Amino acid sequence: MTRPRLSSRALAIAGVFLAAGAVFSAPPLAAAASSGPRLVAGLGAWSADRGDFVGFYKAFVDGRWTKVYCVSPHSQAPTAVTLRTVSLLSGMSREVTRQLAETLAAHGNARDALHAEAVSQALNEEIGNHRAVERRAQWLPDRVQVLADRYVAEAHAQHGPVRLAIDLPHSPLPGRSATGTITLNAAAGPVPGTVQLAHTANVTTPDELTIGRSGRARFHYNTVGGGAVHIAATARVVPATLRASSPGADEQVMVGWSAPVTVRATASYEATGPGITYRYACSSECNGNPAVTLRACAPANDYRSRITFWLGDTVRRVTFDAAAARSCRALHTRLADGTSVSATWRYLTPRGWSRPLPASGAFVVDCPAPPPVAIALTVNCIRARVSATLGAERAGTLRRLVNPTQHRMVLVVRGAASGRYVVAPGTRATVHTFPIPCGTGASLTVRSGVQRTSGTYNYSDPVQVTVP
Repeated sequence: MTRPRLSSRALAIAGVFLAAGAVFSAPPLAAAASSGPRLVAGLGAWSADRGDFVGFYKAFVDGRWTKVYCVSPHSQAPTAVTLRTVSLLSGMSREVTRQLAETLAAHGNARDALHAEAVSQALNEEIGNHRAVERRAQWLPDRVQVLADRYVAEAHAQHGPVRLAIDLPHSPLPGRSATGTITLNAAAGPVPGTVQLAHTANVTTPDELTIGRSGRARFHYNTVGGGAVHIAATARVVPATLRASSPGADEQVMVGWSAPVTVRATASYEATGPGITYRYACSSECNGNPAVTLRACAPANDYRSRITFWLGDTVRRVTFDAAAARSCRALHTRLADGTSVSATWRYLTPRGWSRPLPASGAFVVDCPAPPPVAIALTVNCIRARVSATLGAERAGTLRRLVNPTQHRMVLVVRGAASGRYVVAPGTRATVHTFPIPCGTGASLTVRSGVQRTSGTYNYSDPVQVTVP
């Protein structure tokens, strides 16, 4: 870097800064702004001919002293510097700008000459001033270049924008835990850092996670109450911007770091209670009120739990103690066709019973009673007539029913005659008559059926009619 053109007084002050080897302590701001230099050499090293300086400068910007670095050493140093935040440095690609931003944000606040020199070399390497970097390396200590190369590699791998993500693969019930993952990734790969976690009151997590070189950290989260769970992660990461000067003709470009930025990620879940299972046989004997067996299983849990079954207008509860192993209970009841069955779980947390969690497996009893069958038999010495319909027989008269349900009903005839006759919802049944010769011992089997919501049929017991 070309030596700045400073007055004799400015050089004397700069010498004091270098001799101190510490963070600059500025004179009163008003005095510095009105009479002192606005750009002085900070920590670093001069070339033997004192024509090039490697390290950081101190610029008086916006009322305060700020560390800045030169990235155009072939030009003359300015007498004053004004900085503005940019996401694209003039003449550079966005990727190079982000690499410069990473190096400055991570290492720009150098505390000794060695690190200040390494930052300067790294910045000039990233921006493409390779000849200047090689020339300086001849008179700088080898360890400076080793450190600079490390900064450059880091900038290539970890420059912004940095993205934070949180993954909660499971939705544990109250009293149970799971393992989540936090990742920090830059454009080129993983980034180390520190992540802060915040959450709703119904879950516990660590307050802070340290992300290593893998860019990933695992953590345990434990659900302690019902309802929706929300977890938020935040991290302070290197920005994708830097502060740069607006140089005049043939003046050096000075750059400084931008403040770290906060990235945020959120994840949510709401646990669903263990499911319920059921079993019932839909036979003619149950007459639309089958015996139903309901079964629920509570997984291992540190909390006591309770399942509430909603059986139409009836409520039944089953309680499970806290246990180290899964336990199951059965409930036996009789339910009418069309009864809606559902269930909710609650857990006894340190703060009391949790809000209800719905259990999967809700269903509606699908077992309509088959309709009655009415049969009339007329016989003489020559032939017989068998008449049948869905309905009732009173005093020798067949009374046809009107299907009052939303199910299809059928009359099924087998034997000496056969047929399957549908009675649609809202329609009246028809009387069907079958002539059969006498003396043959022929018979008919007649039964009714009703279609279930599932599409299958529930049939009545068969009625057999034998002709003499």
